[in-house]
Amino acid sequence: MNALIAQPRRSLPVWFSVGGWLSVFLCPSGYFLLILLADRFHIPSPPETLVWSLFFLIPLVALVICESVVWLSSKTLGRKIGWMDFTLLAMLLQSGIIVDVLRAILVARIGYAR
Repeated sequence: MNALIAQPRRSLPVWFSVGGWLSVFLCPSGYFLLILLADRFHIPSPPETLVWSLFFLIPLVALVICESVVWLSSKTLGRKIGWMDFTLLAMLLQSGIIVDVLRAILVARIGYAR
């Protein structure tokens, strides 16, 4: 008789999932720094609509990916919710820092024009 033998499911190593989460989590900051570097070195940029749409889209996609990685982990429900809350608050803090840096850049550029 050819019966299926239940085998334990192999999971990814912890460092792999943490590394993936961290790289996706830092993706919005990396994109912002690349925009600043491109401006500093006068690299021709793509259309502004693409740059701005990616500026708002990348953090949302990163948040969805980070939250799904946390939800698919093999933790208890309470820990999953805690990590999801931590991810959301940390992503909001990261976005707030980026917006604050943008505000400082705009204030400096407007101040130089006067």
